[in-house]
Amino acid sequence: MEPQYFEKEARTDNPLFKALIIILIAFLFIGTIYLFFGIQNLSKQTKYIGAEPKNDTIEVVGSGVVYAVPDTAVASFTAITEEQTINLALTKNKEKINRVIDFLKRQGISEDDMKTLDFNIYPKYQWQTTGVDLSIYPNGKRVIVGYEAVESLEVIIRNSDNIGKVIQGSIDAGASQVSNLKFIISNEEEIKKEARKLAIEDAEKKASEIATLLGVRIGNASGFTEEYDVPKFLLSDGSTTGSGANMEIVVRENKIEARVNVLYDIK
Repeated sequence: MEPQYFEKEARTDNPLFKALIIILIAFLFIGTIYLFFGIQNLSKQTKYIGAEPKNDTIEVVGSGVVYAVPDTAVASFTAITEEQTINLALTKNKEKINRVIDFLKRQGISEDDMKTLDFNIYPKYQWQTTGVDLSIYPNGKRVIVGYEAVESLEVIIRNSDNIGKVIQGSIDAGASQVSNLKFIISNEEEIKKEARKLAIEDAEKKASEIATLLGVRIGNASGFTEEYDVPKFLLSDGSTTGSGANMEIVVRENKIEARVNVLYDIK
């Protein structure tokens, strides 16, 4: 008897089988796309590997200094008054600050150059045993004995030659304290521009000298950075109080320095 062979028929109409085929095709498609773009990106990244760095440049540092005398002063003028009641402290302190303002105006200072920095009223306390129920407060009690009114103005004095006269006159008019005195240069940006110009000229001169020694020629500038040293002009002790003889404040010449880093191409 001849052996019988039975052919097993594939069941391709099974829904689960069809779903597995679709998922497999989708994964193959996504993997192909990812591989394609990954190769492209890798090609871009490795394009510059091994390339020679650009070294046909000269980098120099140039400096420029300009001397200038500060022509403007800024200071805080404060009036302080202590009284037994709030209203009295506020009223008397306002009279003081108004006298200071009137004096400043007579010196040619505009109201636009004055602004209120600080305005406060504080209770003043004292530890007392008199008139206090010692059965409740055996060690005495802290009680309010008055109030302190404080008002401060920031003032711009555009003629720094008069600063001593302005400070002394403000104290005589009623200011209890003058503080935070500093000097500025009104045309500071113009001074900086001049210092930058000198610094760039210095850098170009240095680059030319180096290029001559190397036997090359400088080309265009391809990089540039800058920084400045601008001194702060402050009164030595920062404040003045009380009254006395007319004070003299000397404003000295100071330097504004610009430093530049310039990168030149060479030929």
